[in-house]
Amino acid sequence: MSDPTTEHPEFFKPAPEEEPPAGVGFAGVTGSVTTEDAPAVEAAPSNRTTGALVALLGGVVFTVLYALAAWGYSAAAWLYGDSAEGTEAAIFIQDRTLAFLITPVFWLTSIAFTLYFVILAVLINKGHWRTFVLWGLVVAILTYATAIGAGLLTVRAWTLTFSEAIEFMWHGIAFNPLVLVAVVLSREIPIWFGGWIAVKGRKLRDAPEVAE
Repeated sequence: MSDPTTEHPEFFKPAPEEEPPAGVGFAGVTGSVTTEDAPAVEAAPSNRTTGALVALLGGVVFTVLYALAAWGYSAAAWLYGDSAEGTEAAIFIQDRTLAFLITPVFWLTSIAFTLYFVILAVLINKGHWRTFVLWGLVVAILTYATAIGAGLLTVRAWTLTFSEAIEFMWHGIAFNPLVLVAVVLSREIPIWFGGWIAVKGRKLRDAPEVAE
């Protein structure tokens, strides 16, 4: 019996293997993914670092001006006060100024104002100057409250009765000239230094529009 595969080989040719189209398969998929990656989104620039540094500078200015105010107040006390009779001006002013500079009313108030201003600058970030004008009032109120608390800490209010502490707070601290100076400085410095921060923030806000 004859073998049909040898007599009619044209009917028994193996089917040709079909090659997959180019770009199909695992290699094609991976190639398309790697070559068509989405562009990275750039983070929006922030003004917080600049704002914090400027606020720290404002805290230094506050401290220096507050110390100068204490010196001026001591000089006025020597000129117009009765307790300075028979005392040399330089010695009296120096002793009185140094006595104030070592109290919590000075150093605690200065540190607190700097902290409040830094927090405000970080929160406002790229905000407008009017935001510093508005919220700078809150900084002044907090600084005033801190100065009053520091005054109570200076006299050890916990050793006084409640009525004595309240009386001292109103008559000895709340309207003390140096405490009021701290309030004025804490109100003005955020306005002027806040304007500096706001200028940088405006440049950052306008940068995308210029790029377009």
